[in-house]
Amino acid sequence: MTDTQEQFVKLEKEFQQEIAVQKRFYESEIELLKSKFEYEKEKLKIEYENKLIEEKKAIEAFYNVKSVEDLENQKDYYLSELESQKNWYEQEIVRRQKETEDWHINNLEKQISDLKKGYEEMLKAQQDRFNVQEEALSFHILEQKKYYEEQLKPYKKLIKFGNKIQKKLHLKTKSKEVNKKEYIVKADITNECQANNEKPKVSVILPVYNVGKYLRQSLDSLINQTLKDIEIICVDDGSTDDSYDILEEYKQKDARIKVIHKENKGTGAARNDGLRLATGECIGFVDPDDWVKPNMFERLYGIIKEKNLDIAMCMPDGYDEKNGINAPFPYFVDANFENIIDDRVFNWRNLSPFSYPMCVWNKLYTKELFDKNNIDFAEGLDFEDHKVIFGTLLTAERMFFIREKLYVYRFNREGSVLTDNNRRLIDHIKIFDIVENLMKETNTYNLLRNDFLTYKIHNILYYYSMIKDEFKNEYYEEMVKSIKDTNLTEDEYKILIEKYPELSSLEIR
Repeated sequence: MTDTQEQFVKLEKEFQQEIAVQKRFYESEIELLKSKFEYEKEKLKIEYENKLIEEKKAIEAFYNVKSVEDLENQKDYYLSELESQKNWYEQEIVRRQKETEDWHINNLEKQISDLKKGYEEMLKAQQDRFNVQEEALSFHILEQKKYYEEQLKPYKKLIKFGNKIQKKLHLKTKSKEVNKKEYIVKADITNECQANNEKPKVSVILPVYNVGKYLRQSLDSLINQTLKDIEIICVDDGSTDDSYDILEEYKQKDARIKVIHKENKGTGAARNDGLRLATGECIGFVDPDDWVKPNMFERLYGIIKEKNLDIAMCMPDGYDEKNGINAPFPYFVDANFENIIDDRVFNWRNLSPFSYPMCVWNKLYTKELFDKNNIDFAEGLDFEDHKVIFGTLLTAERMFFIREKLYVYRFNREGSVLTDNNRRLIDHIKIFDIVENLMKETNTYNLLRNDFLTYKIHNILYYYSMIKDEFKNEYYEEMVKSIKDTNLTEDEYKILIEKYPELSSLEIR
């Protein structure tokens, strides 16, 4: 089987899995509706019984003023009317139940049809891409050759300069020549800004924990950035694999790399250590299992300086580790960025920070934004980046977005929080308390409360559906407590129930 055929087999398998997930979702929706109809049926039964009692009382009242014969006639009339109403209610319940079930079944078929159509379009796009790949290969090789020749120009100049130095110093022995070359290469990589004792333009913070398998690709993407005036701060959070050795190796290769080895305290603490050491004008974050395009930081830094921004952000690209293909992570598909403003400077007043995907690593921030607002990461929790994401989005006055995909996010990776679906997902609930406090501190809570509630409920319910069964009870308790603490008004509760009917089954009222 060719690589192309394997790709199509994988995509077809994903399609079948998605169909099964969608089918289960709609089947659960139908079950929920059935339970609602049972509830309505019981409610109508109680109403009918109460009405019967009232009518009987009315008959007894007639007994005091009517003859026995009139009373019997009146009684028969009311009893027949009640029986007729009872029959109508029961038939109406059955009719509504069937009508709703039929609608959802039809809708399921439409959803499956739309999903299949989407996958067929994706398969065709993949096929077209593979068909043109051979023709484009020679062109890409030429482009790569030109790119690397450009990258080698400063090295060639430096080698010539080194040769002149060697002649002047009469470095004749082979060992001295080797040492000199090593020194020259290291000096070239050191950025000119640091040589002049100036601040680097960008500090990139990389928290590292047992990611030796991916670390080299991530570091290579950073040291080969077209923006040379950067510092790369790697915080080794007590790794037990070969991450330690890889960091030490790269530190020797490139003087811009700073390495800290510390006891394991979690990603939040590691990133905070990096923030304390950062000296750049701007701050960027990269996860060590991801990588960045060569011009990412030059592009974002240029936009920040040109438009006098607090934050510049780009689109993310994706790589499916499990299937070995370039593909967008569902949360970061282009459609989820449709609402974001991409032609002018904006802030939270123009666009709610809860209306587009959240991530810390597709952005470049000014360091002043962190220092001025005392922004840092949550420690001791997963999803720690939400504190920085919302802390910056709620305080930044000038932001700009470009649709260039400059950051590559690796997903479906073994050991990732979103892949394991273990009890670490419970931290997501706790993070919302932190976000709510940030909103209150920045006086944005009342203005953005509705958006926040929708974002919170959506995510809490989503992760509840994802977490493994052995942790569901613990998650449920934390979830119910968190929603209760939100103190939903009746109107808010009704709006959220319409969006998320499963809320009605939670013990939150």
